[in-house]
Amino acid sequence: LGMAIEKTKLDDEAKRLTIIKERNAIAHELHDSLAQTLASLRFQVSMLDETLDNQKVEEIHSEIQQIKGGLDEAYSELRELLAHFRAPVHRRDLMPALEDLISNFRKKTGMRVLLQKDWDAAQLEPSKELQILRIVQESLANIRKHSEAHTVRVLMRCDDSLSGEVLIEDDGVGLQTPAFSGHPGEHIGLSIMEERARKMGGELKIESEPGEGTRVVLSFSNKQEKNSDQKNQHYALI
Repeated sequence: LGMAIEKTKLDDEAKRLTIIKERNAIAHELHDSLAQTLASLRFQVSMLDETLDNQKVEEIHSEIQQIKGGLDEAYSELRELLAHFRAPVHRRDLMPALEDLISNFRKKTGMRVLLQKDWDAAQLEPSKELQILRIVQESLANIRKHSEAHTVRVLMRCDDSLSGEVLIEDDGVGLQTPAFSGHPGEHIGLSIMEERARKMGGELKIESEPGEGTRVVLSFSNKQEKNSDQKNQHYALI
């Protein structure tokens, strides 16, 4: 009887820890996607307030259109997050998830996207694959919102030692301010991408000049992650 009680306690504790992990995952994804869109909208509203003071009608109309677009983006991101957390908790391979992401990006933007990959045999830890997918996802979102690009190239490379590189580059207008500076609400996603790279033991570099497009390069090697709990979690790549 004592062993049965102890087993019940252990099962209850395991369930409690699982719930905590799931809540943390939801909070993290909301912070990384919807929160940054809302921060950008907040910045745009501040700009609109200043424009109203100056009574510049054309600029006011432009700001309102941007805010409407941002609200549509926030709604879309929320729907995507809900779909993500309703997905079955099993690991889906990175490449099919990435191909779906790029296909949807093409349909939404009409941009030409070149996907080059030397990855098919590579199998990373699920937590690393999720971080890679989110970095590519955020890079494409930034391209769609800010770049005015015509062509995007995504390069995925991973060798037998599970070390590799992910490159996302575009032929757009480039960053008008340094990548990790600027007004509140601007380039928040870039800082989040850098944090994701650190979590998987990688390094993120962003190269851009006005009028010269932008290159996002993620480099990683097969090192143990600092947070050992991540290795035991299950992820659904959508």
